Amino acid sequence: MNKLIVLSGHSGSGKTSVMRQVMSNEVVSFTTRKPRQGEIDGVDYKYISLEKFEELKEQGKLIEQVEYSGNYYGIDQEEFENKLSIGNAFVIVDYHGMQQIKKFYPNCVTVFLYTPYDQAYKQMINRGDTLDKVEQRSSTYPQEMKNKEHYDYVVRNNSGKFNETTKVLSSIVKAEVSCLYNE
Repeated sequence: MNKLIVLSGHSGSGKTSVMRQVMSNEVVSFTTRKPRQGEIDGVDYKYISLEKFEELKEQGKLIEQVEYSGNYYGIDQEEFENKLSIGNAFVIVDYHGMQQIKKFYPNCVTVFLYTPYDQAYKQMINRGDTLDKVEQRSSTYPQEMKNKEHYDYVVRNNSGKFNETTKVLSSIVKAEVSCLYNE
C-alpha cells in the first residue's frame, strides 16, 4: 500500500512550494474559490462552482471537505484512489481535512509546516492576496498553531531557508516510505 503524506499549515507557510519540490504526485482538491494569479486549473486546484461542490457532496463522493475563508474545499474519492494507485502521494489540507483523511486512510503520515506570523503575513501579501483576505486568513493563525500537536511531524519553514526546509521534508518522506518496505 502506498504512503500518503498529509501536509497542513497556516496560510502563507509555504506548503505548496515546499511539497512540490519534494514530491510530484499530488492529490488535487476541488475548491469554489477563484484562482490566484498563476494558478492552473487541475494542477493547483480543480476550480468548480458552489453548485457542483454541493452535487459532489450530496452524491457522497467527497472523502474530505471544509469551508475556509468563505470558500469550500474538498477531495473526491476517485482522485484520491487514482493518485495512490500510481505511487506515494501527498495532499495539502487544513487540520479538519487532516482528521477526515486520517479516518478514511489511517496509513497516512501527517506533517504540519509553519512560519512565524509576520513571515506568513508577508508571504500572503507577496503572492497577491488582498489585505482583506490576508487579515481574514491571519486570524486563524493562533488556532492552527495550537493544532500542530496533533501531527506526526512539525517543521518550521524559516525565511530564506527554503532549501533546508525542503531537505527536512524530503528526509521525513524518505524515512516514512522506507518504513513501508521494512514492515
